[in-house]
Amino acid sequence: MDETATMARMTTQNSLRQVGPLALMATLLLLPTFLLGPGDSHSVTYNYVWTSQFGTEMAKGNLYPRWLPDSFEGLGSPAFYFYPPIAFWIAGAFDAGGLSTLAAINMAAFLTLLLSGIAMYHWLSARGTYPLAGAILYMAAPYHLMDFYVRGALAEFTAFIWYPLIALAITRLPERRGVILLALAYAGLVLTHLPMAMLTGFFLIAPLGLHRILADRRAFWFLAVSGALAIGLAAFYLLPALTMQGHISSQLLWGPWYRPSSWGLLADGPLLQMLPIPVLIAGLALLSLSARSIWTVISLLAALAALGLIPFLWDIPPFAQAQFPWRLLGLIEFAAITAILSCRPQPILLGLGLALVAFSYVRWTAEAAEYLIKPVPYAMIRRDLPDAVEYLPAGFNTNRITDFERKPNLTEWRDIRPGNEVVAATPGEVTMRRAAFPIWRVMQGDEVVHYKGPVIHFQARRGHYRIERVTIWQEWVGLLVSLASLFLLAVIKPQGGVGPPARFSRVWVDPAN
Repeated sequence: MDETATMARMTTQNSLRQVGPLALMATLLLLPTFLLGPGDSHSVTYNYVWTSQFGTEMAKGNLYPRWLPDSFEGLGSPAFYFYPPIAFWIAGAFDAGGLSTLAAINMAAFLTLLLSGIAMYHWLSARGTYPLAGAILYMAAPYHLMDFYVRGALAEFTAFIWYPLIALAITRLPERRGVILLALAYAGLVLTHLPMAMLTGFFLIAPLGLHRILADRRAFWFLAVSGALAIGLAAFYLLPALTMQGHISSQLLWGPWYRPSSWGLLADGPLLQMLPIPVLIAGLALLSLSARSIWTVISLLAALAALGLIPFLWDIPPFAQAQFPWRLLGLIEFAAITAILSCRPQPILLGLGLALVAFSYVRWTAEAAEYLIKPVPYAMIRRDLPDAVEYLPAGFNTNRITDFERKPNLTEWRDIRPGNEVVAATPGEVTMRRAAFPIWRVMQGDEVVHYKGPVIHFQARRGHYRIERVTIWQEWVGLLVSLASLFLLAVIKPQGGVGPPARFSRVWVDPAN
């Protein structure tokens, strides 16, 4: 066994030995939600509705439930044709395994928090910069915890797993293991949270990749290949998500609240009303200044963007689709922790940075405590299974949606008997209790019947009608692309004449980098 393989095995063994301490830390950080249950966070409804239906469908053998049949009071929702599945695969698996839905959400949070700590430990071990301390700091970082306790953003919370793995992979290019890890890690991020994957591409992969290319020009092609393979691996999700926006009420995703240009410090928007966000961004930027390395550059660049201080950035596609620029906080926390552990911090910068971080931490801790003790209307959630209104079918009257709660009025269809079949006793219009979406086909015998939305209705003759599920081209083409990408990833050959492994290069041995 060569020295590179031996070092890799030793690093893996060291990481495994730290699972116990990191699991204990994850338990302590999530102890409030274990004791009180998930609080009344911003996304508590969606976490419950999606996890419960994922669990039910997975228990039936449907391992990728893109369509949630009980959402919107039984009309159904195509939520996971558009929303990445990994976080709810994890939560749904716990639900399908017999845990209550609330326990499944908590266990998914525990597992993903632990995995993010293990990934950070592995990254910092490769750099030789205080891996256990850094992993704990990463797990306990303010935005990391706020994402679960306040926002209830289970998918964003899961996305923290991938930043350290992406960085580690880039440092290993052009080696085969770097290509494989980068392709898998970035595909994992795409399948976890699409806006964060886009932002990571620009604010982590691009600058860190350029830094690596300047050290070894051969890394360029392998970086490009890794990115292409990552997109290909995620194609089974991406192709439907990107080509079917016209079949849902996607315009509801881009109102003023969800417009990233509304969130800058210089914009007439709500950012300063959410004071812990800009304060934390400033604190993390100050902490990273001591390092004066690529991690300082990444942290400051992402901080300027998150504060809306890069002119016109958030008006340009694809940045305009990010919704909230402060989603970059997860990446900034990762870059700042990496930076601060690689240098001797300047006392003034350290003191000011920690004071600002502590302010945000205290404010969000108080907010999280309020949410934890506030009753959650689970009886209503279980009865109606409300879903995100952007997944209502195209043509739905958006005037029926409340502004603040974003809850649609579905009374028009409540009296329709649910089911996949109907018998028309007389000719006339028939409405079935199913949201319109291209995966549904109405049949009378062997004849395909044309229907309209937003809820399936059609002109019927006398007779028996049924709804059938069909596989649309986006599903099978996306799957074929993903399988082809997986095959290519498996047959990638090692780079000939790679030269010394990245760990022998001064660029990566020097902790200041």
